[in-house]
Amino acid sequence: MKHHTILFFTLLILTPPDRAAANGGGYLSGGVTNAGDVLGFEPKATENIRILDELLTAKLGPNSAKVEVRYRMKNETDKEVTVRFGFPVEEMGRGEDFDGDGDGIEEPADLEGIDPESLPKPHRELGYCRDYQVEAGGKALKATWESETRGKDDPLFRHLAGWLVSEMTFAADEEKEVTIAFNSVYPKAVRWVSDDSHTAASLFKYRLSTAACWAGTIGKGRIVLEPEGIAPEELRVIKPVNRFRKEGANWVWEFTELEPTLADDFEVEAQPEVSTFTRYSGETPTTYANRSERWTMVHSNYGIVASSTLAPQGDFKYDAGNLKQWDAWAEGAKGPGVGEWLELKPVAPKPLVAISFDPGLDGTDEGRYTNNARPKKVRLELNGEHTVTMDVPDSPEEFRYVVAGYDKPVETVRLTFVAAWPGKKFEDLCLRNLRLHVALDKKPEVQPAR
Repeated sequence: MKHHTILFFTLLILTPPDRAAANGGGYLSGGVTNAGDVLGFEPKATENIRILDELLTAKLGPNSAKVEVRYRMKNETDKEVTVRFGFPVEEMGRGEDFDGDGDGIEEPADLEGIDPESLPKPHRELGYCRDYQVEAGGKALKATWESETRGKDDPLFRHLAGWLVSEMTFAADEEKEVTIAFNSVYPKAVRWVSDDSHTAASLFKYRLSTAACWAGTIGKGRIVLEPEGIAPEELRVIKPVNRFRKEGANWVWEFTELEPTLADDFEVEAQPEVSTFTRYSGETPTTYANRSERWTMVHSNYGIVASSTLAPQGDFKYDAGNLKQWDAWAEGAKGPGVGEWLELKPVAPKPLVAISFDPGLDGTDEGRYTNNARPKKVRLELNGEHTVTMDVPDSPEEFRYVVAGYDKPVETVRLTFVAAWPGKKFEDLCLRNLRLHVALDKKPEVQPAR
């Protein structure tokens, strides 16, 4: 199976070892020469600033984690200080092996959040945190790119492509709120054998230890892991052990006067390993999915109608019935499809575990994917009485939303498109592979493909 890289995102500052106010957390020795010069990115004046309070919220979704970190920082000196700091940008890839032949495909992730043309050419092919934003005192800060080379020689910096570097100024003794927000897409490793697949677990990692590069301890902190569109029972803290506690569906870790070390870095499994087995009845596919020994049937055994349909283009038709197979449906109203809808009537009504679809016209070609509009916000209505709004990331990966709090047999499903990611060439909103997920009481009788 192809090796895949997992994302690490946090605020990481490196300071020379003679700055005793910062405890380092193991990162300083890797980034400083014997002469005291910092290799790669070089910060400024971070030894003067202490993190008094840190609130990190990670909303863990089907395809990515929405992360927001709010720091309350204080200038520990009686002089004005301008701080230069960096945010680490990790390399990211997704691996796929087909038919067990070992010939995988490495695809770099899309660059979003910053204009790729503003980055050095070698970085444009690397994936990194999307929609990156940093604010200090309520004002947006500019972020510029600096490459990192230490990973070749120091395992501590392995897979680190570079830094998004910003500056902020503190008045003497000033306290300031600093906010960093980004979207962390889960790198994905998939192995295909015929119509069967195995997808590795969706992992989110965070290097809390890097906060040790600021002055002193973290006065107090609260970390919240919140399931959003994933099954709460599937969210699992792998490490550290005995730090997080359950609060409803969330996992929470609170601390005071923390001197971060490598043991405080955390790793979370948002979704488990998934094995799927697809079988056909005529041309209609039915997929059985195994998620930690919980089996579901994923099917398209429904009737479907649409509010509108794009007129045929040559020999190709964009009918809603395409969604039961592998082709695309495209709406035909003016604009990007906002307000248009699809309505499904399952042939055998059962409680839904989840619903899934592939956004866009074509997920295998970036140009064809972005040419047309894609769903951004979708209102899901079950039986006309249970309504939720789903936030869909702009990604060609399958979007899977877990249905929570409703266990009645579902006779009607309506999807209304509330907002759309605009197409680069065409307004028409497109969708593919619309599937309903229902729970199975026991393991189905399926033989793996060979």
